[in-house]
Amino acid sequence: MELFDEILIPSIYRIYGFNGTKTIPKGEVTLRVSYEEGYLDTLTTFCVVDVISPYEAILDRPWIAGIKGVASAYHQRLRFPSYLGVVEVLGNPQATRQCMQLDIQQNEERRSRQHREKNKSKDIKAGEELEKVLSQAIAAYETGEKEIL
Repeated sequence: MELFDEILIPSIYRIYGFNGTKTIPKGEVTLRVSYEEGYLDTLTTFCVVDVISPYEAILDRPWIAGIKGVASAYHQRLRFPSYLGVVEVLGNPQATRQCMQLDIQQNEERRSRQHREKNKSKDIKAGEELEKVLSQAIAAYETGEKEIL
């Protein structure tokens, strides 16, 4: 949305993605949302996050209810009344698939990173244990003990 960070108000909550990952918001900003020739004109508070996504904004149910809208995820449509009749906003199925693929890819990368970190900590722990055993064996050898371990 090309906004400056200085206009953001600090946010006090966390956002959890569909794949369970936690995102810390950069902040919040209230902007005027309008749609074609005054069909919709409302102030909306956006939570700003720094994530890769084909979507520019995700609208929640209270906002949709506030404009007396009806959303269909299956049909990727949002309908709401205006003074000129019912307005329909269409979604983009290709962008939806792209977003889901990106989410799956990020989840796989996160799992792979966690697996590598877990294995790295196991290797470090095994190295520390080996070092402890060797130092005990060397100390026992130097003092002339017959039974090392």
